[in-house]
Amino acid sequence: MRVSKIEIIENNIRFHFDYGYLKLEEPFCQIDGSILIENIDFDCSDVYFLSDNGAYGNFNGKKIEFLEFIKTYKDFSFEIIDEMYGYNLTTYSGYLSLPNRENLIYIAIYLYYTGNIVYEVKE
Repeated sequence: MRVSKIEIIENNIRFHFDYGYLKLEEPFCQIDGSILIENIDFDCSDVYFLSDNGAYGNFNGKKIEFLEFIKTYKDFSFEIIDEMYGYNLTTYSGYLSLPNRENLIYIAIYLYYTGNIVYEVKE
């Protein structure tokens, strides 16, 4: 899933996708839609910058608050490679693409929430 925009609506986050997301029940197909995560605790939500794509060995990473990430990186795309859910924590990891930067950056987004995850479908 390629995220084209992350929208903050009060205490909720909506992920917008370039091509929607994959329906995980039959018939399996691409769905045009977005994902809404409700009641985010922004004090416990962070983004980890780990390394450039393909880099192995030692690296210098950084951790920033999720809201700082949204303020700093307005023009980006984020290819989600892995997602994990459990105990009110959602983790999305994958490759961040920034304009004027050739290499992709491997990042992990950690979101703590107390609401629902809503898979929205555009009709």
